[in-house]
Amino acid sequence: MAFNLSLPKKSDAQTAVVPLWHPNFRNFERLPDTKVVRTTFFINTAAIAVTLGLLLWLGYNEYQIKNFGDQIADAQKQIDDNAKQNKEALRLSKIFADEQKKLAEAEAFQVIPIVPSGFISLLGETLPKEIAIDSVDGRLIGTPASPASFQLRGIVAGTPDQASGIASQYVDMLRAHETLGVVFDPITLNNLNRDARSNFLAFDITLKTRTGAKEKK
Repeated sequence: MAFNLSLPKKSDAQTAVVPLWHPNFRNFERLPDTKVVRTTFFINTAAIAVTLGLLLWLGYNEYQIKNFGDQIADAQKQIDDNAKQNKEALRLSKIFADEQKKLAEAEAFQVIPIVPSGFISLLGETLPKEIAIDSVDGRLIGTPASPASFQLRGIVAGTPDQASGIASQYVDMLRAHETLGVVFDPITLNNLNRDARSNFLAFDITLKTRTGAKEKK
């Protein structure tokens, strides 16, 4: 009895192991994210971090602005307070300067070599009849560099030659006077010109107090 054994062909074996095929209908875009850490978590975390950073930056800027505003307000208040104090100090300083000036004038008036009333009285006693005094200007407050002085303005009657001689003699008489000559030095005839209104000669005499002169009555 004979047995007929045959080996299977290679092509037949390969055909037997080929898996069955079926269509894939999965929509990957709609499938849930099965990752351990989802992508949306990172996106949300980044968005929250950016938002918090912006809020912190905005809050810090607002704080800085408020801080600067407070500093400006404090500085302005200090400026206003200093301005009030400075204004008050200037007012008091002006009052003090005015009072000091009055005091200095009073002290200077007390030490002038001759009082104005006494000076006018002496002028009336020594005035020649040919001379008329129009005005007397006095500066009673003097300094060593610019002493107190009187200025006489008037006219001299007579012809030009006569008037000129009378004015010169009058100045010499003032210089030789027992009181005026001691109190005033120099005594100067400044101007001697024709007066258009009276047709006489107009004169201008300056009497400056002598340094260290003492009053005589």
